[in-house]
Amino acid sequence: MSTFMPYTRLMTTAYHHTNLRASLLAEGRRLLLAEGYAHFSLRKLASVLGVSHNAPYRHFASREEFIKAIVEEDAARFDAALAAGVEGIGDAAERLYRLGDAYVFFFLDNPEVLLLFEILPGQVALRGEVLASLFSKPAPCAHREGAMDGYELLTDAAQPFAGRFPGLEKHEIALGYWAKVHGLASLLVAKRGLLPEESLRDRVRMLVRTPF
Repeated sequence: MSTFMPYTRLMTTAYHHTNLRASLLAEGRRLLLAEGYAHFSLRKLASVLGVSHNAPYRHFASREEFIKAIVEEDAARFDAALAAGVEGIGDAAERLYRLGDAYVFFFLDNPEVLLLFEILPGQVALRGEVLASLFSKPAPCAHREGAMDGYELLTDAAQPFAGRFPGLEKHEIALGYWAKVHGLASLLVAKRGLLPEESLRDRVRMLVRTPF
């Protein structure tokens, strides 16, 4: 007899050990990308994990609340990565560059997060659901109370550059730099072979620091 438990039994066991929420979020992220927002359901996710159809609702009131939890979890990780990237950096220019590094590296390491951030806003913006408010603010990620979020870090780092571009406001400088690093991250996630893998991070750092 096999020493491995069936997949459905493993998921049921995880549920009794209060790990179902984490399993739902991890597998739900994958399923959401595969199925798309319109076709995603908690019932389908429950079937994939081998738990009862009601089990996900013990943790999330609705499909929208579940997807909101995914977005907020990923956004928190993203904000933390940006904050860690500039920790202890006092030089103004280097702070902005380090934010760019952290931005691109995070999405290279977590391409599924970039894909979700890109596909979800357009799919929920006009629906009036709980998710819509997450994408109504001009930030690289969902806003939360508490620690400075990614957009605030970016606009704060852009402040010392205002004198170099007297015709632009601080938030406009941040917007231009955001467009640059987001575009770079998007291209590299979509076509990973654009830069040599063995020197990828070094080349990203150089590109982040170019004037164009």
